[in-house]
Amino acid sequence: MATFILAGYQRSLAQHVKRALEREKDRFGSWAYVLFPSEKSKEPSISLSQVDEIQRLAAANGGAHVYAVSSDRERQQIEHRISPYFRFRWLPTRVVGLTGKGEVEPLIETLTAATTEDEYWLEHVKPKDSASPLILPQIFVTTRPLSEMWRLSLSYNNEGHLQAAATLIDRFTKEHRKRVDRFDNTPWLSADEWIWDDGGERHGDPDFPNDWKYSFRLPNGFHFDVSPLNKKNKTSFPDLHGTRHSFNQYLNITAHGEVRGVKRPT
Repeated sequence: MATFILAGYQRSLAQHVKRALEREKDRFGSWAYVLFPSEKSKEPSISLSQVDEIQRLAAANGGAHVYAVSSDRERQQIEHRISPYFRFRWLPTRVVGLTGKGEVEPLIETLTAATTEDEYWLEHVKPKDSASPLILPQIFVTTRPLSEMWRLSLSYNNEGHLQAAATLIDRFTKEHRKRVDRFDNTPWLSADEWIWDDGGERHGDPDFPNDWKYSFRLPNGFHFDVSPLNKKNKTSFPDLHGTRHSFNQYLNITAHGEVRGVKRPT
């Protein structure tokens, strides 16, 4: 059963929102929901200080989707902090505000449309296991339009984008899963000829929330062993921050593009 978190609505509307969802919950099908009101009484808002709590609430509910409202200026930062780890979308603040006037249908219709669209996302886009190409970080070099796969997978209010993402996920696997000498399994091979092996021994766990991606809980110890196809042509590897790292045989790279064992830049 999937779950969404309705987050950020003003506390003054808490009872209105709670009653509306309880009365109309059958319209969300099998979806469960969790309510997370704003710290503010009169204003829809999510603060950066609440992000960790929302992330942990999403994790505790099996990778719950976060449906948020906020009129705060930090909206872009909030989305950037949550969407790599958990399915995220903004809802119009107006539809929540109308519940205070007894008009609950706009909110219910918005939530129904969101859960319907996310049923498609769950079936066709969300990683089913760690073999999904979405588990690769975006520093993996590919060509257009395959490079659009990650961005389109974050889309909402646009099922066409999600359909395109599903198509690219299939194409990406066919293009980049390659047999390579010296590997018993079939690793990923990037367009710039780096081998991304996801079949090696698993060890170490990333700090929360880096053990989640696209509402999928990564297996304990999961990472990529990244090595060059031709070692004579490669002497260092650039991480997601643009920092180049030398290596002996390979580097351990996380699903979010960090080189393990290296202190992150502040």
